[in-house]
Amino acid sequence: MSPQAVEAIGVIIGVLTLGSFTLIGLRMYLGYKTRRLELTGGALPSHLEEAIDELRQEVQALRGDVGELHERVDFAERLLTRGQET
Repeated sequence: MSPQAVEAIGVIIGVLTLGSFTLIGLRMYLGYKTRRLELTGGALPSHLEEAIDELRQEVQALRGDVGELHERVDFAERLLTRGQET
């Protein structure tokens, strides 16, 4: 396997890892805020509801990006494996 391929896979894995931790942290933060609001019995002000909806959309977009990167890594691994077999 060429050094460039190894480096590319390393970069992709790093991006996937960073994206995953970002999503996990954001989910934990939003869960904490939601539980806190539930415990206090307060309803969300409209500007907070809009902000949460925007964050949810961003999380969905990030999940799509992470899924796409995962597919690319799998594809690259298959190509590299196929290249080693021949």
